[in-house]
Amino acid sequence: MPTPAENLETMLTDFERANPGAGSNLRNLIKSTPELESRMLTAIGDGNLDRFKALDPALRARGVMGGFDSSDDSIALPMDVLQASGADPQKANTLRMVFGHEIEHSINKTDIARNADASKQEIARIAGGPSPHDYTAILKSHNDSARLRESNDQIAGFNVLAAHVRRENPDATPEQLYAKLYASSDQMRQYFDVGLDADGKRTYAPKAGLTIGANGQIAVNADNVEAMGKYFYDQNRYPEVYTHRNLGQAYRAELDAARADPSRPTPEVRVDLQALKLPGFPLPPGFSDSSPALAPPVPRAPPESAPRPAEPATRSPFLDHSAQSPGSSGAEDRAYFQMLRERLPEQVPDHAVAHAMLQAKRGGLEADQVDPSKIGFSDGKICVGGHTPGFHVAVDPKQAPPMEQVQRELQTLSAAQLDGPAAASEELHSQGSRSR
Repeated sequence: MPTPAENLETMLTDFERANPGAGSNLRNLIKSTPELESRMLTAIGDGNLDRFKALDPALRARGVMGGFDSSDDSIALPMDVLQASGADPQKANTLRMVFGHEIEHSINKTDIARNADASKQEIARIAGGPSPHDYTAILKSHNDSARLRESNDQIAGFNVLAAHVRRENPDATPEQLYAKLYASSDQMRQYFDVGLDADGKRTYAPKAGLTIGANGQIAVNADNVEAMGKYFYDQNRYPEVYTHRNLGQAYRAELDAARADPSRPTPEVRVDLQALKLPGFPLPPGFSDSSPALAPPVPRAPPESAPRPAEPATRSPFLDHSAQSPGSSGAEDRAYFQMLRERLPEQVPDHAVAHAMLQAKRGGLEADQVDPSKIGFSDGKICVGGHTPGFHVAVDPKQAPPMEQVQRELQTLSAAQLDGPAAASEELHSQGSRSR
């Protein structure tokens, strides 16, 4: 039986054969980072890592930096960054941090799957139980466990890069080391405060709550894990990502339960968004916000004049729950549509709003990537912008097809995404400088 080291060599050889330049850079990166190689050998020895592969370009376009795919025990790599890493030390360092994070997902594969299954079972239990169906506790529990895991894994990624930086700067003082860490990768900048001393020279210090040792690394203790949760997990909007996904799962579970017993009374389905610290977060159809005190709605600005192409006078299925069949647009699309609809002039017809949503999704802008402040109508076009600079679409409402066609295309797109290569969002590493 091959040893973990022999298996790693085979994995590198296979990847290098398929991707000569990037493969050579990957080999050099791993061999020059013993902390990373050691954790990879652990994952391989546990049977949790079998190969390297290219990250799906559609995921990369959304700002994803890498991921562990539990369906084939692979780590997916951003090929553009890997290709450039041989000549760009910052990109190589970014990969060290991303690898350090993702390899922990691989090592902890069993625990991640166990937590996901437990959440799925609890959601199914609530959906099949008596009214009211309150999903607040399970959403909070899943988010809390994900926050703990992601924070620990990001500390591991930080420490892999920190060990490399310290090795290159063995005599650096703490202040010099902070500066070196800050400059090593744009992924490091979210963990440091930058100031000026009396002479106008820049100073660098760990953000409040983070303690960095003399070796440049972060110890795994309660204070550091909480701080990493704040600066990595919360700031990069992981709570929204997990809540969005789990609400979609709850919505599907409610549909399944209704199909199983069509005669049962319609249950009250609720979520306390304030308890989740996500006030105003979009909810699936039929779900209500049970927060004890809801803020009054924000008044809409006077609409900009917009053309209104002719369309049959039928209510949008994204607004009319009764028009939705179990196989039609799901909770995610409905919430996405409502987010756009609420921020666009009333003169923009529903089918044009849905068409803008379709084009945004095709451009890699899922609902959680959209910056609500960048939704608008300008120069005769619907504009949808993302949190990441450069991610935006502009759609002419006069070119929008009928709603029925938009629905079909959305369903086709959703089916293609569901049937494509698995890379669960729970196991993907987003770009640290990006707000998710």
